[in-house]
Amino acid sequence: MTHSPLSPTKAAAGVVLTGLLTLTACGGDDASPGAEQSEEELDLDALELTDDQEAELTELYEAATESGETDVTIYAGHHDEFLAIYEGFEERFPGLTVVPETLVGADLETTMNAERETGQHVADIISNPNADRYAEQGFAEEFRPSTYETPEWAEGQIHESQFEDPEGFYHAPWALLFSFGYNTEVLEESDLPETWEDLADPEWDGQLTMMTPAVPGGMQTVLTILLQGDAVDEDWLRTVADQSRIVAQDQLGLQSVSSGEYAADISSAATSLRNAQESGAPVDIHFLENPVVATEKWMLADNAPNREAAQLYLNYIYTLEAQEQVMISGNFPLVPHESLESPYGWPNLEDIDFVSLPSQSQLREEIAANQDLFQEITATD
Repeated sequence: MTHSPLSPTKAAAGVVLTGLLTLTACGGDDASPGAEQSEEELDLDALELTDDQEAELTELYEAATESGETDVTIYAGHHDEFLAIYEGFEERFPGLTVVPETLVGADLETTMNAERETGQHVADIISNPNADRYAEQGFAEEFRPSTYETPEWAEGQIHESQFEDPEGFYHAPWALLFSFGYNTEVLEESDLPETWEDLADPEWDGQLTMMTPAVPGGMQTVLTILLQGDAVDEDWLRTVADQSRIVAQDQLGLQSVSSGEYAADISSAATSLRNAQESGAPVDIHFLENPVVATEKWMLADNAPNREAAQLYLNYIYTLEAQEQVMISGNFPLVPHESLESPYGWPNLEDIDFVSLPSQSQLREEIAANQDLFQEITATD
């Protein structure tokens, strides 16, 4: 099944909510495909579950199909790198369907508030790097997947709140990695820098591009982590910004590198580069000595209308089958299965000397403190 993320526009939120609720209601018919599938015996061997986990997932599946509540609506800022996981979930659990909605920031908050005020709940799962904020606003329900495992190795490297909520509202199955993305037809391996500091060398003047850090996005987060971790300083940032073409969106930076207009993007997401490679672009990621990581957080939405199916999905994303797709997409499991290896020869996250990731609350404070600097370097471009 091919999924196309829905429009984030919510100007007619009531109409959208009513339409989705109508679709959900249709799933409750006794003759629904999900109800017919509930009697089938699941094949869960590929997930490598314990007996208790297999029993729990089977129970969730049977409850979802028997009730007809089989559509898992996921609110996230992007879905492209999750599509293979969605498809694997649907194949592993016949009759269940993932419904992706692209929602982030103000649109997400507006939609969740509308659902709460009307009592017409649509969201089953929320995926968002700022999951703590949505949990604090009461948009999530406490739920710990039985397949989730705390990455004990991350102590001192990733703040605990980045991979599991102290109150149990969200958990993170994997991390995104940001490093030097370059055009393989423009730069040779011998040309590649070793450290972030190297990018301030005059030899890179006019060869680099970067997304503006003046607005929320990956570059704002990456630069904040680098600055707070003392991997770079303000003078470095001013120099690199002066030598780079600053663009409004990270997609524009990747496009200009893919076309060869610029040799490299100072900080690209590994998943974005993998997607570009799949499309035939001559790009690759180069691991600097201290790359940057950020976690992907998932949680059960409050009053999820398809509760059992949603809980089943949240368990599925930590299984061997799903984590294999995580690696293929270019992301990094926080607790990789022993039998898995990156298809690109990349090391496991625990073996990478990345810049320490602080708590989300500290990141917010640092971003706010750097806003004047970010605005200034953008204005000078």
